[in-house]
Amino acid sequence: MRTPPDAEIAAPEFPGGLEWLNVAFLRMQTELGRHATLIEFWDYARINSLRTQPYLTAWHKRYAELGLRVIGVHSPGYSFGRDREAVERAVERLGIEYPVVLDPDFEVWRLYGNQGWPARYLFDRSGWLRFVHYGEGEYLATEVAIQELLLEIYPEHSLPESLAGRRRLHRGC
Repeated sequence: MRTPPDAEIAAPEFPGGLEWLNVAFLRMQTELGRHATLIEFWDYARINSLRTQPYLTAWHKRYAELGLRVIGVHSPGYSFGRDREAVERAVERLGIEYPVVLDPDFEVWRLYGNQGWPARYLFDRSGWLRFVHYGEGEYLATEVAIQELLLEIYPEHSLPESLAGRRRLHRGC
């Protein structure tokens, strides 16, 4: 769902001391001005989260060089999901190349007021929330919102056709 134009909901900063995969660490402050940022709350042990991963991976591959930063927030729903090595194995098995922050104590979850898995938050390069979605689906709407934000950064870019025509992208997960 798109946020109202006057909502002005700012991207929270990641708390210090959290562990990261695929990057040493990230700060939202350093992303501002350079990237549109897609934050996805997920858990490798929840089927709904696993079904969204192929879309996130595809968006990362398609749009990272065009100004999109995808960041996964792994917030475990079960105690075994708190184990770093288990999350590392899942990230490798799923082919996730974008940064993933480990949120075993739900610090990031609480900052966002998150309500479930999966959940995605799309921020523009100024750090304002522009799109939010809880659960599976809304892939076309998400990708259209991503493309709009990327064109705000680089209006001259030619963007690829959306993934919407690729039905059942999540088959085979």
